[in-house]
Amino acid sequence: MPTMTAPAPPDTASASMSAWLEIQAEKARLHAREASLLHEAFTEALDEREKRTGTEDMRDIPVRSLVAEFSAAGRISSRTMESAMWHAYSLVANFPVTFQALESAQISPTHARIITDAGAQISDQADRFAYELAAVDYASGESPNRVRAVARMLAAKHGGASAAERRKKGHEARRVWVDDFDDGQAELHILTSSVLAHAAVDRASGLARLARDPNSSETHPSLGEAEKEPITWEDESLIPGDWVYDGEDGVGAPHDDPRTMDQARADVMIDLLLAASAETVTAAGAEAVRGHVQVTIPAAALAGASDAPADLSGIGPVDADLIREIAGVAPGWDRLYLDGYSGIVMATDRYRPTAEMRRYLRARDGRCRFPGCAGSVRRCDLDHTHEHSRGGATSCENLSHLCRRHHSLKHPDVDVKYRWAARQLSGGRIEWTSPHGLVFIDHPQTHVQFS
Repeated sequence: MPTMTAPAPPDTASASMSAWLEIQAEKARLHAREASLLHEAFTEALDEREKRTGTEDMRDIPVRSLVAEFSAAGRISSRTMESAMWHAYSLVANFPVTFQALESAQISPTHARIITDAGAQISDQADRFAYELAAVDYASGESPNRVRAVARMLAAKHGGASAAERRKKGHEARRVWVDDFDDGQAELHILTSSVLAHAAVDRASGLARLARDPNSSETHPSLGEAEKEPITWEDESLIPGDWVYDGEDGVGAPHDDPRTMDQARADVMIDLLLAASAETVTAAGAEAVRGHVQVTIPAAALAGASDAPADLSGIGPVDADLIREIAGVAPGWDRLYLDGYSGIVMATDRYRPTAEMRRYLRARDGRCRFPGCAGSVRRCDLDHTHEHSRGGATSCENLSHLCRRHHSLKHPDVDVKYRWAARQLSGGRIEWTSPHGLVFIDHPQTHVQFS
């Protein structure tokens, strides 16, 4: 998890940053104070509710009256106020470690909400406490978008059989429905397994890129898939000249297609549903594109000796039964050896050196290695931390995945007053130094272990 050390001599930007960080800390402390006040008032109303007799509606009067008064005084909706009160009550009453971390500004309000939401499935107090300790420890040094998936995996680990049963029931609830809007548009919803949903969107993204430029190859190395050599910005020939960065998925878009990636992806998905192939993509091109997801599953679960959930990278736990079914028809899986203490991937059982390095690094990094970024590893460049053109080795100790947005920040052509510096430390850690001298340590992704 990232850590920060002392900054360089202050200037306008660093002084502003220090003031901003203090404001963020004060927000956390104020949020904790607000939660404490709401918890106190809500607890009193709940206690009064328990003392009352009569119909359910009549017993709910103390709670409804309290919510109505707060919402009227604060000029916010009753539903929003009620949600805030329930969250405050749960945070203070059921998640004391998280509340204390928020109160001391160790974590942000967003971190606290993620931890309490994921842990709500854990009914046993001792299990919930163990979950909290692990989740808060991780969250104290990571951005919320990284914490969400780890919190879900930790909750599944500490939730036991009840968590597995909920995942099974969730998969059984899969369905499709449509919500219509007044402007002639509608939302098509597909409730299905996370692993299938993300694989479908990944395939649609690949088809959308082909639809926007039928002459381009979806397996071009700049997309981070099936590359024959590690990718760095030092080899500009790997980046198509007619592509420009569009801020989405870390890839570019042809100049002559007016659609955004979101629009093209939506068009492709509807084409696939209606015609079984994308009408704007040649059949050969469509057949060549597959959806990709990264899933980590314990060997015992894969063999059927355990029902421990698998980990869908960046999302959280998925049902082991579904992953075993997918594994049976998958063209290949990478077996990874994990360090028994830290859970970090140490090696694979592949033999070709370059392929092994790529597999090892994809598993080790899991996402962009810039502090706080959770960009998918399959949409990243494989970068030489110390530039190859300046003597950097093509080795696992000098390679890491960076999304295009953050890769550009360390490029040698960037003005030094805006350029970030990176160097690799032991254990796959990367030390980043900002233009103002702030130092951040980014750790490899954590694989939650299941017994």
